[in-house]
Amino acid sequence: MQREQCLHRREWLQLGAFGTLGLSLPQLLCAESQSKFNSPVRSCVLFLLHGGPSQLDTWDLKPNAPVEIRGEFKPIATNVPGIQVVEHLPLLASMAHRFTIVRSMTHSSLFHNTATSLVMTGNTPLSDLLAFTPSENDFPHLGAQLALKSPGPHGIPTAVSLPDPVSDGPYKTPGQNAGFLGARYSPFGVYGDPNDERFAVDGLTDGPELGASRFPERSALLSAINAQQDDLAANPRVQQLDQFRQRAYTLLASDATRRAFDLSKEKSRVRDRYGRHKYGQSLLLSRRLIEAGVRLVTVYWGGKVNNPVPYWDTHVKNNRRLKEELLPPFDQCFSAFLEDLDFRGLLESTLVVCMGEFGRTPRFGQNTGNGVDETGRDHWSKCYSLIVAGGTARGGRVLGRSDRFAAYPVDDPYTPQDMTASILDALGVNPQESVTDTFGRRVPLSTGSVRKTLFTE
Repeated sequence: MQREQCLHRREWLQLGAFGTLGLSLPQLLCAESQSKFNSPVRSCVLFLLHGGPSQLDTWDLKPNAPVEIRGEFKPIATNVPGIQVVEHLPLLASMAHRFTIVRSMTHSSLFHNTATSLVMTGNTPLSDLLAFTPSENDFPHLGAQLALKSPGPHGIPTAVSLPDPVSDGPYKTPGQNAGFLGARYSPFGVYGDPNDERFAVDGLTDGPELGASRFPERSALLSAINAQQDDLAANPRVQQLDQFRQRAYTLLASDATRRAFDLSKEKSRVRDRYGRHKYGQSLLLSRRLIEAGVRLVTVYWGGKVNNPVPYWDTHVKNNRRLKEELLPPFDQCFSAFLEDLDFRGLLESTLVVCMGEFGRTPRFGQNTGNGVDETGRDHWSKCYSLIVAGGTARGGRVLGRSDRFAAYPVDDPYTPQDMTASILDALGVNPQESVTDTFGRRVPLSTGSVRKTLFTE
């Protein structure tokens, strides 16, 4: 029955594949981007399942392992011979030809904030602590790196993050913003539930204060006032705020941006296919932003890891939470997103990476220092799985291989540094290009290796 929820190609096109934004056809946008960025890929979507989903209960099942390792879930066949996924992802199983499973991701950070910073920036944080919080010394988010080296069209934010910032309890997660590059390069944050009928992006809703004729007047007035503050003009922090204000003004005046954020333009059946929940509608919004010219969108499935709920951080009730709360809506929204991108001709020009900041312990009840009971799995970063799609590489593949307990890679390991280096390379940016950090050092955007197998053939 669930397989019938997929839409056929003609239905996607009839539901407004072209022209819902009042923009050019996706193919024309792609052609334009190729001439500008000298790359067949123009955009990327990072879908972070914050908390860390279990590799053994999603993409890398071990049905022959002891029960305390394999758990209760069963593998099912996908539409690609030889590839299996967990039984609770039937929609994604039916379209495995569209994505690649990487089963040998590895790094050493076991805390949410340090691991999230690593996978979002591609650089090892300055320290590996539970109470690791943002500072002006942080390495910038991948979207900020793009905004510096290869920004998108004028009037469109290069990078957007939604629907929530993430943190570990009271500790806000570093790596979500521009770090030492400064606020002007930070991803544009869109926070709230796009499934809420009252959802609106702050500053982009219509109203008497937002008439197009008011923008120049208000901007000129603010500039005149600021011009009187001669003593402040030389202050770098004030200059940074002024750059941020100019950026905000450009966004407010952009019709393309305002249209992209308006989900009411989408047909009801498309919205239903994605799922009428926060993350389904966030992925739908991501597709609209990609069509509008945004180069990188980050969707965080999470918020505060342990408040109000632990999201994918399944220290307790791993099986129940995955089966009842997490995998069904994930299966619905992520399958819809890949299907929609493919049918609109956007998948080859859009990289998609769906990941956690790490995986979970091979054994139920195995404690790695973050707390667990016999029903849960603790943090595990030595080996985990993620999904990539898009670019010119075909789907229906498995890259890397784990051992018999999905505890360590035994073949072709990949690191977060490799992943971000490969994304930058596919987007037309040399990952070895350097930037100046807070300490005056010239450092490369990434110390990882470009892995051509991920997104190109």
